Amino acid sequence: MRCERTINRYMELDKHQRVPLPVTLHLLVCRSCRTTIRHLTRAESLMADPLRSGNSIPDEMIDLSMKKIIASGLAYPRTYPREYAVSMKKWVIAGCALIAGFMFVPLSSVSIWSRDSLGQSYAVALYLLCGLAVTAYCGLFVGTNIDFFIKKFGLHRTV
Repeated sequence: MRCERTINRYMELDKHQRVPLPVTLHLLVCRSCRTTIRHLTRAESLMADPLRSGNSIPDEMIDLSMKKIIASGLAYPRTYPREYAVSMKKWVIAGCALIAGFMFVPLSSVSIWSRDSLGQSYAVALYLLCGLAVTAYCGLFVGTNIDFFIKKFGLHRTV
């Protein structure tokens, strides 16, 4: 991963958001990027200190800072790229497919063959398979959308 792309991906993250694995690996290897990120986080904490302590920064200073940021081309766009938007459409489709599978498996020829060869223990095997599928689905859903749940339920640590 190139340095510029790594810095850009790091800057796109929200506060307390999990850093993606490729960015973490690049930061472990690249001293320059690691130093840049360290300077950026230090600058952010220095700028946030007056806000945390209740001392207000004069509006002129904020306006001047924002003008310098915009002039340098480092201002963020007002709209976020579509690839970072949280979409539940794929999860709903996968959940519907899982439910449809639970409804159609007992009617399939595999189910008839399994019932003939396993007897009554077929039901136990089917229930275990369905339970494992639902557990895996829920685990993957929560794991891939962990940032949403942390923000939604206020589970992040305040520094």
